[in-house]
Amino acid sequence: MSRGKSGCSASETLSDIRQSKRLATAYGVTLDELISFDLDVAQVEEAIERTSDEVTEKVDWSAWAKRYPILARYQGEVNVPLYARRIRQMLDELKAERGYSELDAMLALKDILYQVWKQAKAAGAR
Repeated sequence: MSRGKSGCSASETLSDIRQSKRLATAYGVTLDELISFDLDVAQVEEAIERTSDEVTEKVDWSAWAKRYPILARYQGEVNVPLYARRIRQMLDELKAERGYSELDAMLALKDILYQVWKQAKAAGAR
């Protein structure tokens, strides 16, 4: 397909529209609401609460690679099995020490990683 002024092909644009429709469905909002970005925190939290695991599994999270290209390439650059083993060890430790489920341990580690990143960003160490 030919590329327009923006450099995006029609198939890429159609793919983006379909992904947007899936996200709107996943979060229980209209496409207009998703595009407007006027949702307040309470609305976002409510949409997340309403989202089922089945719907979440259908969302193509690889779409984030468009915004964060590292997500499309890191697996070819990083020793993933090494990091996976270390993360698995931390997950197992949290489960054993705190009695967390697999999901709770993953969510806790994800939040800890985010907090560390946020602190480093605030300190200008990123």
